[in-house]
Amino acid sequence: MNAIPRSGVAGDAPQAAGYADLKSELLDRIDELAENLPAAVRPALALRDKVQEGYFDVLTVGQFKRGKTSLINALLGENLLPTAAVPLTSVVTILIYGETHRITVQPLEGRPFDIHPETLADYITEPGNPGNAKGVREVLIQMPSPLLRNGVRIVDTPGVGSVFRHNTDTAYARLPHCDAALFVLSADQAVSQAELEFLNEVRKYAGRIFFLLNKIDILQEADIAAIEHFSRRVLTQAVGTEVRLFPISARDALMGKAGNDPARLDASRLPVFTAALERFLLEEKGALLLDAAASGLARLTGRLRLETRLERSSLTLPIAELDEKIARFAARRFQAERELRRLDGRLRQEFHLLADGIFARDPERRFEELRSHLARRFDALVLDHDLQPPKDFDECLETFIREEVAESFADWREVLERQADAAAAEIVRTFDLEIDEMVTDLQRFAGGLFQLAVPTAALQTSWPERTRAGVRPTDEPMGLELLTEQVLKRAPELVAPRFRKLKSLAERWARHGIVRRRRRQLTETMEMLTGRIRSGIRRRLEETREELSARLRQRLEGVADGLEQALTRGAAERSRASDQAGSRIRRLEAQLAWLEGFDGRIQVFRERAAAQSRT
Repeated sequence: MNAIPRSGVAGDAPQAAGYADLKSELLDRIDELAENLPAAVRPALALRDKVQEGYFDVLTVGQFKRGKTSLINALLGENLLPTAAVPLTSVVTILIYGETHRITVQPLEGRPFDIHPETLADYITEPGNPGNAKGVREVLIQMPSPLLRNGVRIVDTPGVGSVFRHNTDTAYARLPHCDAALFVLSADQAVSQAELEFLNEVRKYAGRIFFLLNKIDILQEADIAAIEHFSRRVLTQAVGTEVRLFPISARDALMGKAGNDPARLDASRLPVFTAALERFLLEEKGALLLDAAASGLARLTGRLRLETRLERSSLTLPIAELDEKIARFAARRFQAERELRRLDGRLRQEFHLLADGIFARDPERRFEELRSHLARRFDALVLDHDLQPPKDFDECLETFIREEVAESFADWREVLERQADAAAAEIVRTFDLEIDEMVTDLQRFAGGLFQLAVPTAALQTSWPERTRAGVRPTDEPMGLELLTEQVLKRAPELVAPRFRKLKSLAERWARHGIVRRRRRQLTETMEMLTGRIRSGIRRRLEETREELSARLRQRLEGVADGLEQALTRGAAERSRASDQAGSRIRRLEAQLAWLEGFDGRIQVFRERAAAQSRT
């Protein structure tokens, strides 16, 4: 990939650039502004932090033994994660950028702790940590990989469909956190129905899915073409649109990188996929993040230009006239701050009404229909499986509550979240426009005091939102179970010899207890999920309101402080000798010329980034 020249002047010919190069250049421009203008340090650092926090979670998902972990090792060019011929990965592992290698275990309870690389398998694999008995939430691996340098986080998830049910549950639970998914298939096995069912779940959350057909090194070229054609056709039918499938050999890619063998790396076809992944970062959230940051930088530059011109003009006014203008600006600022307080009060009211109304009307009716539907399904399940042994009967009902109820409520939650997010986004847009008008009015007032034209503000681009986690029920203790029920479930052969005549009655008694207990669990689970969804959405809305309120206040205060300081600096300089004021005027004129040139370079950057995202 060609690097972007650091000069970035308007005369430079546009060159091909990926997301990483463009992001790096933008960070350089932010640093350049902060280095040249002390007044820009604070807002520039805040903007830099926001750009740096723009990360992408790329999940590797799929059935067990498809080579997901091997793919990650190949992408990183390092045999870091353990692999084996049996289902291995059992704990989510996140790889992020770090200047040095570091592995941190995040436990379910207690403080995180670092481990040595040779002990990694003891925490993330099924043999080393069976059933996650060590209580590991996730493992974080930092490493200086170029692939991870610009906010990409690769997440290794356990394979689904193996004999270890908890591995499947862990993989499903991670799906709401992904921006993109690498759905890994295997060239030695046709796409299965189980894989298509899992794909339906992945599609609910992933913004983009890349399909990879791994292990092509074990097949002949003709066989690769046949399995590729078949897999692509099946996947296209499943998703309803044409898909791109990347045949690769993770094994050959890793060996090619480790052995510095470009021919073998090319033969693995992995570079074709990595180029497509880079394109995704630029075309999707990457392009939006870059433009949002560049527009923020352009707005900051325009603000600094106005402040520089204000200070320049203030140095030529008589002291009495300058003091009068400063007093008028202070009064106008006080008025703007009072308007901001009224705006914040309206903001609280808007979000309060939204939180109260989000469960009304159609969503509430849908919820009642959902509860009624699940109750009928439960009753039908009891009748359909009434002749099963108590143990199987109980497991059937428990599975229904754990899986089908959770899925139904997840669908309801998604409906409410979409409505809440859409309504909140509209409120955010409205109030962002209002604060922009307030800020622009304040800038125009300040400029008008000195007959200065206010630069046209750059259009503000919204920052890309991240996918939020879904709600999944947790198993909760249901109290003591009847002794008879437990005996019949776990060891019916112990009951039958002594109570042969009463066995049928005892089983009925046990089933009655099972139904009563599971029905209570059904009600409690629905109430728990309802409360969790309601509180979660209210908390979600409140966090959005608090973030917006802080942003509105910071936006006004930042602009007002900059304008006021420019005027007071001018007043301070006017009280000094005239030769010093003249020197200051020359420095300000040079600063203004530099800012105008810098602004032009930012506009060129935005045009180049937009053009690159379209190609």
